[in-house]
Amino acid sequence: MKRAGAFCVAGSAFLIVSLLFAQSSKTSTKKSAPQDYSFPIAASQVWTDTGLDLEAGDRIHIYGMVMACEGVTPSEKAHLPVPSAPGGALLAKVHLEAAPILASPDADLPILDASHLYLGVNGWHCHGTISAKVHVNWHKRPEEKH
Repeated sequence: MKRAGAFCVAGSAFLIVSLLFAQSSKTSTKKSAPQDYSFPIAASQVWTDTGLDLEAGDRIHIYGMVMACEGVTPSEKAHLPVPSAPGGALLAKVHLEAAPILASPDADLPILDASHLYLGVNGWHCHGTISAKVHVNWHKRPEEKH
């Protein structure tokens, strides 16, 4: 009985250590080299969640064109998410509650705190999608520097 108990303890310890090593190896190699992403941004959706979690020190460069939209009247322009930007322009924000910024034709953003990237279209009389490209320079974490 003592051998079975010792085997269970040793097996459990091995499993825990294995999980810890697997977790630490994921975080130490995670996001070290710059990466490129591509997202289709539908005009019919207010914000598209890119799934990109960002940390302080990361830097993103976003590329996107302006899509054709029906004409925006002067009174409608005041109600666009970014009234100073053209209707159909690609917008970005790094917090869902943050104010959007113009990302057409491109935007370069330093990430100052833990963030999440959202992309959208400036307008509501737009149809189709914008192909957005995002280049991320991941900040090297202290454990990654050699």
